[in-house]
Amino acid sequence: MNTDVALALSIMTAVVLLFVTGWIRMDIVPLLIPVSLILAGLVSADEVFAGFSSSAVITIASLFVITAGLVRSGVVNRVAEYLGRLVGRSRRRLVAAGTVLPGAMAGFIIVTATVLFFIPTIMRLAFRSKIPKTKLLLPMVISCLLGANITLIGASHNLVVNSLVEEALGFGFSFFEFMPVGVVLLSAAVIYSMLFAWQLLPDEDPSEEIIALDKPNLIKIYGLTDRLWEIWVQEDSSAVGKSMQELGLGERFGLVLVAVARAEEQRAAGSEKLFLEREDVLLVLGREEKVKELTKAEGFFLAGHPREQKQFPLSTAELVELVVPPRSPVIGRTLTGMDFRRKTGLSGIAIWRGERPYRTDVGSMVLQEGDGLLLFGDRRRTRSFQPGRNFRWLHPPRKQEAPPELRRYGPLAVILLLLVISTAALKLLPVAVAAVTGAAAMVLFGILKPGEIYTSIEWRAIILIGCLYPLGTALENSGTAILLTENILEAGGYHPLAVLALISGLTIILTQPLHNVAAAVIMTPVALHAASALGTNPKTFIMGVIIGASAAFLLPAGHPVIMLVEKPGGYRIKDNFRFGAGLIVLVFMIIIILVPVFWPFN
Repeated sequence: MNTDVALALSIMTAVVLLFVTGWIRMDIVPLLIPVSLILAGLVSADEVFAGFSSSAVITIASLFVITAGLVRSGVVNRVAEYLGRLVGRSRRRLVAAGTVLPGAMAGFIIVTATVLFFIPTIMRLAFRSKIPKTKLLLPMVISCLLGANITLIGASHNLVVNSLVEEALGFGFSFFEFMPVGVVLLSAAVIYSMLFAWQLLPDEDPSEEIIALDKPNLIKIYGLTDRLWEIWVQEDSSAVGKSMQELGLGERFGLVLVAVARAEEQRAAGSEKLFLEREDVLLVLGREEKVKELTKAEGFFLAGHPREQKQFPLSTAELVELVVPPRSPVIGRTLTGMDFRRKTGLSGIAIWRGERPYRTDVGSMVLQEGDGLLLFGDRRRTRSFQPGRNFRWLHPPRKQEAPPELRRYGPLAVILLLLVISTAALKLLPVAVAAVTGAAAMVLFGILKPGEIYTSIEWRAIILIGCLYPLGTALENSGTAILLTENILEAGGYHPLAVLALISGLTIILTQPLHNVAAAVIMTPVALHAASALGTNPKTFIMGVIIGASAAFLLPAGHPVIMLVEKPGGYRIKDNFRFGAGLIVLVFMIIIILVPVFWPFN
């Protein structure tokens, strides 16, 4: 083993360890890869950032914009609403439609966006049908990951691998070339879910749901019942005539005003200009000792906990819940630092992180990926609130639709998507050019504003892919890819089917602790060298890599969508393994049996 191979293997091992252990933030690790590679002399200055100019990165960035246009114009929401009308209350129809429709959509728009918009829909349907959501969310996500193989643009690693293959061989895959095996993979996920979701996924106690769709349950689940207090404003209180801003509940006492009841009329806590009157009843959230400090300082009467919400039926205001998605710009920031309440009129009253709620000093908590955020505010505020790239709905307002002025653009957005697909499929334009054109058209026709181009692109994903790209080049330049290939060929006895099994199996193993793009970048040069050594069709082994990298559903590191359903579904790693292990075996069998049929060795 020469020095270059040792350096390449060391860097690759370090990347795996950092992704698995989380010692360094996951969005920082990719930045270290090109720095390490160029300092080690494994890639040139031109090669180290070649990934950012690749057709894959350009296409992926454009697809983020196109997806934003489909979302902004209400197309995705209409599909989700159609799902609700389609399934009724049938358990089998709910499982089938809740996997087929999202899985098919994931073949054409960004997987993460598909999952984020179907999570609240699936949860509402589960609640309405009295079906545990644990039986539905993970199957939906897995169907999206496998359904992304229906087209070339369905998954980011598809595009990255295709770009690497084009550079190496001068040709790649056509737009719908994946479809036969993609449809089989999606069908396998659907049938597997219908047969085994009820046996392998955990049951849930509806009274203890992590996310509930009725507001009293949200109060209970977030443990707010013993943090909500009724405070009466007495006639001789020094606070009479003060505005809520002057009262300073948050600044002085660390309390959150939830609502004000006045003469049987309830008002939400959105206005700092609300002036207190005698006999007002305040509903506040916070610790008992802080509430007692307030009552003593202002001459209030502490009435205790609200009685079954009779005084505060939440008639003019409502609770909503958001999740912080992967690569959100708010990660690392606080609600107070963002001036969230003043800008939105909504109060953050609790955060769910890990397996427990946090209800104290919510405004000063640094937001993390996957945090659940419970908000309270006037219905006009909740229903006009636009999560954008910062958040995604988990428990949205009753009517969560596209802005009325943009709904008329829905058909146009669909037409633009179909034009992108048709021009790329018919090879009238390269995929990257078709995607860029579609993204530009979303702005030119007024579906998106020019500034929304930049906010719709998940820049962390672009940086991740661009930084991982030279890792494959380093494996090639150093001879590491050849060394790995020789070991695989010897282990497989130089038999093409055995080598395919080893390549796809190794990809499946790597994609669990690594991001699936990283696994694909590592294994693509190995697959190409194996095909060259055996004199076989390179696409056969490449498809083993692409499909193997799609089976990233055992650990959250494999793909961020797994993390997105951990909290709303209450899943643990063992649940992913219990349900996903059998499906991974099924995916592996599909690779071994069908890939040589659609892409013969010779």
